Amino acid sequence: MSQEAIVQLGGDRFGLLSAGDARVQRGTCLLLLNAGFIHRSGPFRLHVRLARRLAQAGIASFRFDAPGIGDALARSDRPLLETMRADMDALEQQHGFRRFVVGGLCSAADLGWQLALADPRVVGVLSIDGLARMGWWYRWARLRRLLAKPPAAWMQSLKRHSRRRAASSMSAAELRDWPEPGVERGQIKALVERGVALMFLFTGGAGYFLHPRQFGETYSAASKAESVQFDHWPQCDHTFFKETDRRKLIEHLAQWMTRRFAP
Repeated sequence: MSQEAIVQLGGDRFGLLSAGDARVQRGTCLLLLNAGFIHRSGPFRLHVRLARRLAQAGIASFRFDAPGIGDALARSDRPLLETMRADMDALEQQHGFRRFVVGGLCSAADLGWQLALADPRVVGVLSIDGLARMGWWYRWARLRRLLAKPPAAWMQSLKRHSRRRAASSMSAAELRDWPEPGVERGQIKALVERGVALMFLFTGGAGYFLHPRQFGETYSAASKAESVQFDHWPQCDHTFFKETDRRKLIEHLAQWMTRRFAP
């Protein structure tokens, strides 16, 4: 049976720790980071449902708001990465957790990546629609989609693409908190060598990721490491709007967490 406890993080900030029983104490805890400016419950209460599913497997999780998001109304003068590490300190001091899996959807994947590189207590990263480069395979997938359409639709598609580019000249890499191109290859190699388990999932809502081979093109040889899992679900949208997609995601993540981190 799932048990939930409020954990004070200082100031007006707090979070909810979900745990099945005492066995999870001092084990591994999943930190569910905010997806953009969405409340800690996650899109369509995804974080709540995932937390309770993990608790059934004896795995703890913690859902909370970063400063300035959701119930954490006050902004912080401290860098976000420093704040997240202080929150990990609070969980370690109050509940004995010394190992963490971090990440989530979109910006949460970006922050989880940075946190894993900065803190050795991170033993796993959950990256949903995280970092990927638009290289050769992306261009090939775009061309193949265009050629699959009837010729009459080609010009309309090109016009729409031109209008979108005119409206915004910023790429996905510029809108997101990603490292300089190529840096991620050394970063993932360092994480793999440290023994960090990495779960990557890309949906059809990630417009910058159109072909499965983009993953290997982005992360090079380390993408094939045993500790790395990659999945591409082009049928799902970015926030898992469909109930069937949310159920599939929750079970998929629960199985990965159980296989890697169950006590």
